Amino acid sequence: MDIINDQLEFGEKDSVMDVIVDAFHKFGVQRTFKKNEFVFLENDLPNAAYYVDSGLIKISQSSQEGQGITLFLRYAGEIFGNAEILSNLKRQRYARCLSDSEMITLDARKFLELARENSDFAYSLAVLGARRLLQTQKVVETLISRPVSWRLAWFLVQMGKPMDERLEILLQLSHEEISYVIGCSRQTITETLNKWSEKKLIDYTKKKIIIYNSSRFLADI
Repeated sequence: MDIINDQLEFGEKDSVMDVIVDAFHKFGVQRTFKKNEFVFLENDLPNAAYYVDSGLIKISQSSQEGQGITLFLRYAGEIFGNAEILSNLKRQRYARCLSDSEMITLDARKFLELARENSDFAYSLAVLGARRLLQTQKVVETLISRPVSWRLAWFLVQMGKPMDERLEILLQLSHEEISYVIGCSRQTITETLNKWSEKKLIDYTKKKIIIYNSSRFLADI
């Protein structure tokens, strides 16, 4: 499986996504969120949907132990917070900014009006939902069938910013949060990163990782 190509295959920056983004720009309100600021909390009423202009948002769910389990990350160019609006449910998870973020908020009533009365908008939402379902299926397959080292590599490549043959990853999640996403222990994350660093596959500091040869990384781990 080529992770980078998978990302492009399900990328949301296309003509379908353009319809949704145009609606957010036309009817939404620009807002600035600070790092660590909550966008919404569990059990909040779904008052708006969100389009990320810049920044990084984590969508998490509280566990019985009181810790947050990160389920999704939303990057620039993506929307979130729309599922509960369409389902008429309170927020099932909470959203928190991992960095200073610029977002466009679209009021829930206007969002529903567009979904009911604008066929292009409704079709685009359906396509987006189908893509995310396929993404989720791929993630489940990855978590079930791949070893921990491969899952961690997959996660890092998704977060990476290409720089020629290298990938640069700014670590905005703790090792514990990453462990929740890929299904392993925090200690395993730390040990795996240290092993890769010793083998010169990555340059690893507390807040940044550089993968030297991204095209061969998965084959070399």
